[in-house]
Amino acid sequence: MSDERHEEFRGGFPFVGGRLWLDLLNTVVSDGVRSCDLIDMPGGPETWQEAAAISGLVAENGSARLTELRELLRPAVELFRGREALPADLVDRINRLLGEVSLRSRLTLEDGLPRLVSWIDPGAAGPAGAVAEDFARFVCEAEPERLKHCANPACSLVFYDSGKNNARRWCSMSVCGNRDKVARYRARRRGSLSD
Repeated sequence: MSDERHEEFRGGFPFVGGRLWLDLLNTVVSDGVRSCDLIDMPGGPETWQEAAAISGLVAENGSARLTELRELLRPAVELFRGREALPADLVDRINRLLGEVSLRSRLTLEDGLPRLVSWIDPGAAGPAGAVAEDFARFVCEAEPERLKHCANPACSLVFYDSGKNNARRWCSMSVCGNRDKVARYRARRRGSLSD
């Protein structure tokens, strides 16, 4: 359980979305009353990029580009879930970032056999390019019914349910799922004590 929780939260940021672009959206957390922008804290952008394993990417105005992209992508969750068309300005912005991204390939030998290894190089787009590439791939390949909000009404996190049964309800079983279990247990105890 502690290993699972460690993987879900790195550098003080939730990484429960299952995709880089969702993890970027989840850098604004809300309890239904207040919201907190985790990237807007001292060292926030650099810490998030390191925790997201994209810290080697550098871009001019990288932090501003990330937060701008995050706000641009936020409405895409409901549009994608509702199978609605993405706005042209969103597609244009993603395409501008993708224009700065390169596909890199290298021929390697594994056990004497040739293998082509390819990866995305965000180039001048930096971290925002990595997020844009992840988003573009997601909207082309993912299943809308698997993009979910946490079942905890006080939680603002979103995630992609990649489980076989598409039954995931919580952003994190160790946080929101556990809170629900404790609340249901206490309600049962109160009910049995009043009988």
